[in-house]
Amino acid sequence: MTGPYLHLLGGFDFGGVGATVPAISRKARAMVAYLALQSGHSQSREKLATLLWGINSEAQARMSLRQAVSSVRKAMQTCGGGRFLTDGNSVALHLDGLDFDVARFEALVASPAPEDLELALNVYRGDLLDGFGLKEEPFEDWLRIERERLRALAVAALDRLVAHYAATNDPAACVRAAARLLAMDPLREDVHRALMRAYAAQGRTNLALKQYEHCRTALLRDLKLQPEPETRQLFETLRTRRTMAPARPPTTDADDATGFSHELAAPPTHYVNRPGSTSRIR
Repeated sequence: MTGPYLHLLGGFDFGGVGATVPAISRKARAMVAYLALQSGHSQSREKLATLLWGINSEAQARMSLRQAVSSVRKAMQTCGGGRFLTDGNSVALHLDGLDFDVARFEALVASPAPEDLELALNVYRGDLLDGFGLKEEPFEDWLRIERERLRALAVAALDRLVAHYAATNDPAACVRAAARLLAMDPLREDVHRALMRAYAAQGRTNLALKQYEHCRTALLRDLKLQPEPETRQLFETLRTRRTMAPARPPTTDADDATGFSHELAAPPTHYVNRPGSTSRIR
């Protein structure tokens, strides 16, 4: 990080390298976040006042908004990036000179290149304004929608990486992507299976079998369901392979390189549409 920045993924972090930025109030931070996600687009003062000071009188809300704008403007001047444009009854935030993590994340996650998806997930340090909240229902409604939108982009990126690393026989990378995806969406049976296959391809069959138990526990706890037949069949295949391993001939390097195929390959069936899972044709 070499200049002014505004980071909203995983919390609120605003400042500049070598600059001590004046502290701004919680609602001023909320205003910055709201305007930053609509950078360059003017918002009416009335809308901002209702969003953040809805429980106050109109006069008090307007005054609080003016104070917030003033404090943030001073902070931006100190850190050397970003600017407010006010025009009569409207306010717009321009992110000139600021490293804005949400914009970087959205640009990277739109790329088809796996290396860009990995960079996007490095930027995604956590949910939008993680741990941040206000007792203002309009703002909380907006924040919930934006959190879910950005989180869905991160999940989709991980989904694409899991599929890519499985297809290219890179079990170590597949393990990393699948484990992170399951931390965000633990009811994805297809991802549990991908992780089981990746562990098995690494020769870590015990971890693959434990992963089945994690899957089964999550489904029973949250959905009162048993794993799908495909998941149970994969578990039985792995358990049998572990039992029979001493009697099997040594594998060749070529066999090791295709750990996602042969008896562990997923059959050409579709996923069952269940709560917490994704239906798709394999």
